[in-house]
Amino acid sequence: MKNFKWENGEHQMDTWVWGPFIIQKSMLFVIAAVAAGFGIGRLRLKGTAMGTAFSTIGLNAVVIWIISWKLSLLLFEPRSVLKNPLSLLYYNGGIQGIWLAVLLSGLYVWYTVLKERMDIALYTDSMLVSIMGGYAVYGAVMFTAGEVNRLTWGMTALFAGGFMAAWMLKKPANHLRPMLQKFTIFIIGYALIWTLSVNIWDKYGAGRAQAGDASVGLKIGQQAPEFELKMLNGQTVKLSDYRGKTVMLNFWATWCPPCREEMPHMQQFYSEYEKDGVVILGVNATSTEISVPVVDSWLKEWGITFPVVLDEQGEVINRYRVNSYPATFVIDRDGVIRHKHPGPMNMQMLKEAKKKADHGM
Repeated sequence: MKNFKWENGEHQMDTWVWGPFIIQKSMLFVIAAVAAGFGIGRLRLKGTAMGTAFSTIGLNAVVIWIISWKLSLLLFEPRSVLKNPLSLLYYNGGIQGIWLAVLLSGLYVWYTVLKERMDIALYTDSMLVSIMGGYAVYGAVMFTAGEVNRLTWGMTALFAGGFMAAWMLKKPANHLRPMLQKFTIFIIGYALIWTLSVNIWDKYGAGRAQAGDASVGLKIGQQAPEFELKMLNGQTVKLSDYRGKTVMLNFWATWCPPCREEMPHMQQFYSEYEKDGVVILGVNATSTEISVPVVDSWLKEWGITFPVVLDEQGEVINRYRVNSYPATFVIDRDGVIRHKHPGPMNMQMLKEAKKKADHGM
């Protein structure tokens, strides 16, 4: 347990380290929300015979969702997976995969409820309450510990929690129509609050975090800390040399398997977007490498053309509080951090990260 540490907040990367295990903060948030949703669903079914069935079906649906989400990469990027099957360990089907997983797990739940001849209205009622409760908890955690759109998350969490509480005070309806009408009202209210929050309150707050106003730090919206390192050819490079460009600051090492998986995506992205003012600045964890020639050999094998600097003393890695590899900070043209990603990134993820830098999100 002595290896336990939480890497978060103003100065650290969003990961949880426990011995050899590394868990992203966002994953812990999702786990908390799912657990809360299950608990609220069971509470809604208290005193009925469906409590155990709800948990079993729900857990199976979660497993189906996770498997479908991961394997959807095979459907959307078959060539990449067939070329390197290990990519399934590091990547998923993205937004498309999420919706496919939702569809398949939803079909499973619907089929099982019909097959077991359960009370569809009661089960649907408990599922909808579970979803609202889980979302309320997720929004509350994002408001408390998140870095982006905090007011938006807080407002929607209050709305979801209040709506769920009002729903719980009433007995489950005997027909689907009334509850679906209420859930439609919830969706409309949620969309309205989210739209107002993102475009008015949080947009105003984000506008204040411009280059001239942002303090130096590692939170989203802060100025990325300056550093100066040398490349393999001896040339000295500063982060500020790339001011005016979108910078993907990528920390990596040759001994890191996900780093090796990520590098071809990084190179492809750089080749396609260099003309648009995007640069990938690789920071090699040289202090952990066998030798500099080993780093040079790997870069040549991968055909890397973007700039790579050597952190021979580990100073920059410590400054950016990187505790697992790879890790990427997305920095906009004004030098402000707009996105952080612990773990490997593929082309789709890099494109989405670029959009966040372009839009100042």
